[in-house]
Amino acid sequence: MKIDIFSPPLLDSFVWGNISKKYLSKVYHIIEKLISFLFVFILLQFVISETSAQNFFPLKVGNAYQIKNDWFWSVHHFADWGTDYINLTVQSDTVIDGQHYFNLHNNINRYKVFNNVTLFSYDSLDQKLYVWIPNESQKRLAVDFNIPTDSNFISYIRGTGIEFTSNGFSTKVIFGDTCVIYSMIHPHEDNIPLYIYEFARNIGLIKYKYYTVSTWSDDSSEQETIAAIIDSIRYNPLVLKVDSLYPVEDRPVDTFPFLLTIPYTASYTELIDSFYLDIQHLRADTLIQTKKYNISTSNPHISFYLTGLHSGDKIKFRVTITDTSIFYNVAHYPDTGWVVMNVLPPILNVESGNPPTDYELAQNYPNPFNPNTTIRYEIPERSFVTIKVYDVLGNEIETLTNEEMYAGSYEIEFDGSGLTSGIYYYRITAGSFSQTNKMILIK
Repeated sequence: MKIDIFSPPLLDSFVWGNISKKYLSKVYHIIEKLISFLFVFILLQFVISETSAQNFFPLKVGNAYQIKNDWFWSVHHFADWGTDYINLTVQSDTVIDGQHYFNLHNNINRYKVFNNVTLFSYDSLDQKLYVWIPNESQKRLAVDFNIPTDSNFISYIRGTGIEFTSNGFSTKVIFGDTCVIYSMIHPHEDNIPLYIYEFARNIGLIKYKYYTVSTWSDDSSEQETIAAIIDSIRYNPLVLKVDSLYPVEDRPVDTFPFLLTIPYTASYTELIDSFYLDIQHLRADTLIQTKKYNISTSNPHISFYLTGLHSGDKIKFRVTITDTSIFYNVAHYPDTGWVVMNVLPPILNVESGNPPTDYELAQNYPNPFNPNTTIRYEIPERSFVTIKVYDVLGNEIETLTNEEMYAGSYEIEFDGSGLTSGIYYYRITAGSFSQTNKMILIK
């Protein structure tokens, strides 16, 4: 028996002809087997790729970890505690018995997780971390990531054989992403955890904790990976930058020194290695002197002064800040070039040739005004001067001056173009002196 098979949508293009049921059955079974084979092959490739991707200890020269270590110890009645920042770097590799091993170097000798001589090798297919201990002729198991939860195994991750219990797998947010975590624990004889290790897939060791106790002493450490570089990818890059430098504006020669402020931003101030201000003093494009000021991270202010300043001179400023993190950050302000200040003629009372003998806040002129007016004031000694403008309700409108100033007579302009007509007040505070005057804006 034969059947006719047609494809109506394609009927106008060609005719299928007559095909036997037996022939169709063979073709069907061949296609079915081919599809099954392809499905198994694709699934196998997926499993292999997923297995190979389960790298809980990426080892590659250049990989690095920034570790924050909170530690504590006590002996009898003496105790100490603190925080260290450890740079752990995969520094070199070597081949032993055909297998690649890597050396992990840290910048703190007392770092107890990895020393600088033990070698590590990771088998991503077997899901095992091995260690090659100095003076031994065989590799040892450090971590078996296949061990079922609550099962025990002997680990040489610390250089000697210690029994650990597998805590199995879980998930945790690391550097903003949800990661698969493997953890293991070494129980103390009193069921107090003595060692805890946590590894994140494709990142590595993210947490280590130990606690020891004896009759007379305690010793503990909790370490967390706060940043990393894995395969040239930066995880949680630490911020380090100089935000600004103020006030850096043209100023009279007799207003030096003045208080210079250098605000900055850093993820961890403890990692800052250097923080300084470079100065170039020029006269008619000739370099007169250079100077370097070290800046305190806890009090980033400088009483800035240069000897031999003349009216018409220029002062160039450039701030640099660096850290000792695994990123070796370097930041400047400005990003390129220099900030330039022009030294202006003096503003001392030229009639008497001497600084004022008393504090004074003069009436603004003109008054009433629209929209600008000038405020004149005098200070007899070096003072921190603040001048602010308020409305009739006592709301602060603007800060005109807020800096340390030398004795002298000064003028400052107030622009009321953004205000409505009315009565306003301006107030000076300098040392123990304060005074408030009224001014009228008429538009």
